[in-house]
Amino acid sequence: MTITDEVTAALHLLNSPRYVGAPAGPPDSLPSLLAAHAQAAIDISGADQTAWNGHVIEAGEGILGVAHWDGTLHLDRECILDPLRDLYADPGVKHSEEDLVRCREALVTVLHEQSHFLGPTGASQEAARVAFRLPGARALEEGVAEAWAHDHLNDYVRRLGIDKVAPGITEVRSTPSYQAFVPAVRVLATDLDRRSGLPRGTTLSALNRQTAEGQWPLIVDSAYRSSRLPDIVPPDREPAVRLRLETTLRDSFNALARFEADLRDLAATKSLAAGHHAVQRLTEEIATAEAIFDPPHPPSIPTTTPESLPLRKALSGLAPPTTAHHSSHSPINPHTAGSARHLHHPAGKPHQHQR
Repeated sequence: MTITDEVTAALHLLNSPRYVGAPAGPPDSLPSLLAAHAQAAIDISGADQTAWNGHVIEAGEGILGVAHWDGTLHLDRECILDPLRDLYADPGVKHSEEDLVRCREALVTVLHEQSHFLGPTGASQEAARVAFRLPGARALEEGVAEAWAHDHLNDYVRRLGIDKVAPGITEVRSTPSYQAFVPAVRVLATDLDRRSGLPRGTTLSALNRQTAEGQWPLIVDSAYRSSRLPDIVPPDREPAVRLRLETTLRDSFNALARFEADLRDLAATKSLAAGHHAVQRLTEEIATAEAIFDPPHPPSIPTTTPESLPLRKALSGLAPPTTAHHSSHSPINPHTAGSARHLHHPAGKPHQHQR
């Protein structure tokens, strides 16, 4: 049987109603790897569920992988299925660095696509599909899936036992795709970790457990709650403030798509700058809202105390000084001084992933 026939047979077996599912132990073949890959992604991500329907088919020309809205996983034969099949041809033998990188790139694509299927309990593909069409959603979801998949690939490899099948695979590295999106996503996620006092990577992992429906709301909630806004914004105004923050960030991320045509390094540089600009705009919007709902308070007017009464009586018969004879030692009217200070208050093969 040829390699091509083996891959076809593996997919036919996996997609057959007679297939009993993943074996109890580590995968030992392409069908068992594909059967086990989704549960491994759930285990290391902490997601509640996957929308994968259990079927894998060959992807169309020029596409590495697709997490289709119907739950089917599409994978490229040459770059994904063939290298994964080769993993089990000679398990445990030493591979060249080139072969290990090839296998690693295949596995990170599988994990990336499976990340699109992950979600909280009750999440639906239809709701995710609607949300994915909104401004900034594609850049965020693709950037999150790619960044998280690369960060956690070694955990995934070990969970599937592939580090024993292909020794050394955890030591080599592959280059992330989506350089128009990944740097900006990392900047935003890291900033939200900082605002909330969370360990680095916490927000990225939380976003990866959401579908497109829940990702932007999670970001806005994190930014909102880590500010003073919950303490000063009236409940009836909160939805409008949150919407303003979300629109600001969505607009920034929607603009990242124009970097996709650039070379990898140039796209990464522009995305990084755009990410920092998005964070700056978020900070400004939060500061503006805080100034609106918690403006500077005027200084309090001194009240009469019993101790001041003798002085008031002693001065009661004196005429007030005239403006023509002011000196540096003239008393200052507290009302005039307070008003003057108040005037200065702060202003506020060119393959590509597809979803």
